Amino acid sequence: MFIQRLKIAVLGSAREPENSEISKKAFKLGQEIARQGGIVLTGGCPGLPHSAAIGARVSGGLTLAVSPALNRTEHLERYCYPADSDIIMFTGMGNKGRNVILVRSADVAIFLGGGIGTLNEFTIAFDDFTPENVIAILSGSGRLSDFFDQIVAKSGRVPGMTFFKEDDPVLLVQKAFERFSQKINRNLK
Repeated sequence: MFIQRLKIAVLGSAREPENSEISKKAFKLGQEIARQGGIVLTGGCPGLPHSAAIGARVSGGLTLAVSPALNRTEHLERYCYPADSDIIMFTGMGNKGRNVILVRSADVAIFLGGGIGTLNEFTIAFDDFTPENVIAILSGSGRLSDFFDQIVAKSGRVPGMTFFKEDDPVLLVQKAFERFSQKINRNLK
């Protein structure tokens, strides 16, 4: 029997130094996603998403970067993005276009830290995710992610997908896997 692997997008600041405390938590997110057998999806950028990708890779996990660049040269030279993901998908669509492909390709979106680009990814997930999808926020990770629950509350909309927060990166990933599996299993019955 073929079982599809869970695709988890890790979304957050590309400008966060990789030795910061929040980057260490992103690394743990990546490790746990790999340990659980999931695939880490990122925007191919440095910072928090890259820390998660490194965590996944050192734990034997698979990483997929959805690049805004048209090709490897543009990825490296124009965007100055790392090229060490297992798979890099070049969209040629710039950051905002890339965000749509990245988020819509994920089963689960995990947000931590982040600025305007992360907010863009969050609004795509909030608007486009179905009841099968999961949005998870790493609580206390700073910047805009700490306000996403307030944005949801003030939107006047009830999220169609599972939406939750957790302050421990390992527990966050475990809960995301559990909640996604519960929804899929319900739909298969």
